[in-house]
Amino acid sequence: MNKQRCPACGSIDIIDEKKSILIKKPFGGQDNIEIHENICSICGSRGDFFNQNELLIDETIKKLQQKSIENILNYFIDNKVSMSSIERALEIPQRTLTKWRNRTNVPSSAGIALMRFIKLFPWLLEVAENKYDYSEAQKIHINAAIQKLLPEIDFYKENFIEVGGIVATSGSALLYRYYEKKNINKQEKVFNEVTLVTSTG
Repeated sequence: MNKQRCPACGSIDIIDEKKSILIKKPFGGQDNIEIHENICSICGSRGDFFNQNELLIDETIKKLQQKSIENILNYFIDNKVSMSSIERALEIPQRTLTKWRNRTNVPSSAGIALMRFIKLFPWLLEVAENKYDYSEAQKIHINAAIQKLLPEIDFYKENFIEVGGIVATSGSALLYRYYEKKNINKQEKVFNEVTLVTSTG
């Protein structure tokens, strides 16, 4: 029977230790697993000399990736975006997403990456619905950015009740207004309005 040897120096004086590692996947959470670490007492080399951990790591990654797909699809369902509408926009076969969600089929790495992109940037679905037209994509992108930017902008200036402005380029203009309004309880409310105007040419 051949004894296991250090791949660096050939020694058979090898210590087998166990340690915990954390594996994370976007939108899939994380999992702690216990793996083997081999240490050579002679040369001090460390690692998985005999491929004891590969299967466990691969299985954990696959489990988290599947959870990632399920979480992403559930997010869209909870936000009233149907899987069929996503399939039409992305031009993927009907019921593909249902099969992924139900674990009937396993998505490819490209499929997993695609789902992560549209979870991070849902406006990409609107780009797809517009057949990836460059001009439309630019408008969709800019409007999505404005919606994120708007809550961070303080349009209030000194003691003015109403202020406004325009930021313009040769192809587009960003119009904004700030004003206060008293409701029926005479409580002040603040409103910000932003309108993006882009050239159609």
